[in-house]
Amino acid sequence: MVRLMLPWLVSGWLIGVVVFSLRLLLTWRHVGLLRTSQVTPVAEHLASAARRLADRMGLRCKVTLLESKIAEVPMVIGWLKPVILLPVAATSGLSVSQIDAILAHELAHVRRWDCPVNLLQSIVETILFYHPAVWWVSRTIRQERENCCDDIASEVCGDRVTYVRALLQLEELRQPESL
Repeated sequence: MVRLMLPWLVSGWLIGVVVFSLRLLLTWRHVGLLRTSQVTPVAEHLASAARRLADRMGLRCKVTLLESKIAEVPMVIGWLKPVILLPVAATSGLSVSQIDAILAHELAHVRRWDCPVNLLQSIVETILFYHPAVWWVSRTIRQERENCCDDIASEVCGDRVTYVRALLQLEELRQPESL
């Protein structure tokens, strides 16, 4: 019985791996486009704030800071040559201390090497796509990764309230105007 089902199980697993690999490749392509499409260098005061925060956090690698017209949330892309994308709304709608808090969060992702860890995590999800525990653990890891970066950002900025207000303001800027 098992010998009869084995080819079907392997075929099903292989189809799943191909589908999830395509998903991973499309996501990678989309992220690559975010990095290069409709981006401009940020104002010098933001770049210097990022350098100051990176120095305070002990980051040795150069992090490029870009303003994006299509990114909806601040994000880090890459780990060899990391880039932080800030949505246009974030650079125009937040105070200096709020932008510092958001930058500290994104720099914490760089410091913790979250991009390669996320890639490894995505590969594991692709190979073990069929197992619900993998998805639960993966979701938990992603949540904890964000929590760790939130804690680092609050510590670096010295004010948890400013950081929380920055997150709230960012979310409000993201929401479409209600009629």
